[in-house]
Amino acid sequence: MMFELLNGTVRLGEWTVFNGLNLTVEDGEIVSILGPSGCGKTTLLRACCGLERLEQGNRRLGNNLLPLDTIVPEITMLFQQPVLYPHLNVAQNIALGAGNTVPKKTLSSQVDAVLNTVGLEGFNHRGTAGLSGGEAQRVAFGRALLQEPKVMLLDEPFASVDVERRMALATMTRTHLKERKITTVHVTHDREEARVLSDRIIEWNDLVGQAKEDGNDGEE
Repeated sequence: MMFELLNGTVRLGEWTVFNGLNLTVEDGEIVSILGPSGCGKTTLLRACCGLERLEQGNRRLGNNLLPLDTIVPEITMLFQQPVLYPHLNVAQNIALGAGNTVPKKTLSSQVDAVLNTVGLEGFNHRGTAGLSGGEAQRVAFGRALLQEPKVMLLDEPFASVDVERRMALATMTRTHLKERKITTVHVTHDREEARVLSDRIIEWNDLVGQAKEDGNDGEE
């Protein structure tokens, strides 16, 4: 489903992160936004997700405008550091993506299928503490897939793993996003990662159309 950010403006204190920004991602397209640390890429994703307040502008999913500053189930975000719950095992962490309405037997089958998809067969009862960075991010990705989102937002999700594993994870992620036709916005400072994962790369400075104000600190 097509996603658009229309004339979006976000300010953090005295810093204008972006002003009048327009972003269109076509149905099933994977777009990477390439920019240095601190330029505002994470803030952009948070605004797209509804976690960050838009001072002006709108979000549109398909033909529908979304409520301002509201998280909707059709959009999910994968963070740089995987958000896993240490008191739950791998299967239980993934199962959180399904909500509370799926019957237990059906949910178990769905979790097994997701584990197979992300290459973690047999990890059901593993604790999260012993997982590598790549394994933990696979669990977070599997949970996101179980939500069956229309749009996925990826905030440098492979930053915690080495380059070789990063490219393998990027390839795996692209495969499953394209198979499910999930519209995706991915932000990174790694051009090779963007090349492997995306259909289209946008430079941050081209997107915002203006240089960041000197002397202001931002977010990645």
